[in-house]
Amino acid sequence: MRVVRLGPFGVLTHTRVIVVGWVLFAVASVFFLLGLTVGPVEIPLGDALAAAFGFTTDSQADFIVGQLRAPRTFTTVLIGIMFALAGAILQSLTRNPLASPDFIGISAGAGAGAVAVIAFAGATSAWLVAAGAGIGGIVAAAIIIALAWHGGIVPLRMVLTGIGIGFVASAVSQYLLTVMDINNADQALVWLVGSTANRTWQHVAVAAVILAVMIPIIVTLSRSLRTMEMGDETAEALGIPVARARLLLVLCAVLLAAGATAVVGPVGFIALVSPALARRLTRAPGVTLIPAALMGAALALVADYAAQHATGDMQLPIGLYTAAIGAPYLLWLVGRSARGGQQ
Repeated sequence: MRVVRLGPFGVLTHTRVIVVGWVLFAVASVFFLLGLTVGPVEIPLGDALAAAFGFTTDSQADFIVGQLRAPRTFTTVLIGIMFALAGAILQSLTRNPLASPDFIGISAGAGAGAVAVIAFAGATSAWLVAAGAGIGGIVAAAIIIALAWHGGIVPLRMVLTGIGIGFVASAVSQYLLTVMDINNADQALVWLVGSTANRTWQHVAVAAVILAVMIPIIVTLSRSLRTMEMGDETAEALGIPVARARLLLVLCAVLLAAGATAVVGPVGFIALVSPALARRLTRAPGVTLIPAALMGAALALVADYAAQHATGDMQLPIGLYTAAIGAPYLLWLVGRSARGGQQ
């Protein structure tokens, strides 16, 4: 009988998980390198890597890669990981494949917060917009948690409440767009599209700081997360403080989703699709945070590469391509649920 152990980050340490993880890492690495080297000006791989990591090459790579392509590519990797982890945590906590920041109001709340900052402060700083998005996401999450609380967070109530809060937050964003200065409205609309274009090292720093703070907390709570998948009564019997652990994990998901939304706007479906695809590929019975994070990075990089090159000289927002991946999956999931299939 093969013994399967729970490794760090809540990942089952059996062969299939390891193989899938390395394959996803390889896919993400290939598209990471393509993002640095491919474009109107082709950059040799060595120069591209040197410029991306801050080494002077005395060539055009210093500007093209160091100031344009590398910030965009690093930002894409980081937000892919952040959205995927947020989705994995929420889906595991609620045991609902539709629970993701896109659908339960967190991304919409973050969006409303960021638009409010742009409307009232005319903010051009990524840090200010990130702060606004973080506050908006936390306020939306606080309302959702308060309404879903009944001796602890009730997963179904959290999902249903989140959908309603999401509509309210979207309405707030639309109202602010109609009353703000036209120049600020243009800036907010560009942000709301959800795009990795024109990202700078400031955006990379915002995403990296948030991820660096959140990962140690998630690692610490990962065993509790997996235990709670077996049911609250079982988790409590094993000594897990369910209410506190669930609250902390929800806060982690909120901050990850809000931070990613602040950096690139409300890019949809990565949080929904990445955990589900990772779980299906690994065939793991429980949460798989590392494969989900790698899947999120790979999907974001593939979508960003398509956004830059699929339509010739015209670049489209990354959100259009993540929707092209996620919408068919969502329809399939709903159809499967209607037929009574397993999630």
